[in-house]
Amino acid sequence: MQHIVMLKGRVAFSLTLDPSSWIFDDRKIDINDFYADDFDLDTFLEAQKDERAGAAIPRLAKGQRKYKKDEWLIRSFAMPAKIFIDNAEPQADASLLTFELTDGETISIPLEEARDGLLAFSHQGKIISDEGPLHFYFKNNPNAAIKGICGLNVQ
Repeated sequence: MQHIVMLKGRVAFSLTLDPSSWIFDDRKIDINDFYADDFDLDTFLEAQKDERAGAAIPRLAKGQRKYKKDEWLIRSFAMPAKIFIDNAEPQADASLLTFELTDGETISIPLEEARDGLLAFSHQGKIISDEGPLHFYFKNNPNAAIKGICGLNVQ
């Protein structure tokens, strides 16, 4: 159970996250695509929501965001943090997300900034295990990642 991460704290629902299963989730994003100039997270998530609700997605558009199995073995993937934060329903007065790290340290960032970031779960086709199970990537700074995340706490 070393890959299980809890999202807890000042939320309506505590979540148990299993990053090892996210490779099969259509909401995953290649980290390089996330930092492309034309990528918009809200548009991406809205399209995902529409598709899960049964909306007909044009064949070409649907095929463009699907990844082939061989790409899973070489690319680095992440999930938008916003999905999990919003599903946990933070209390109105919550303002921080604290990352609990494997070395016992903690790092806190504003909750709104956390919503714009990514929770990386694979690097070059391999599950993150030595500095993981999760890394957090900031939207505006791909070089400043928080590594070794083993818990998330909304405060």
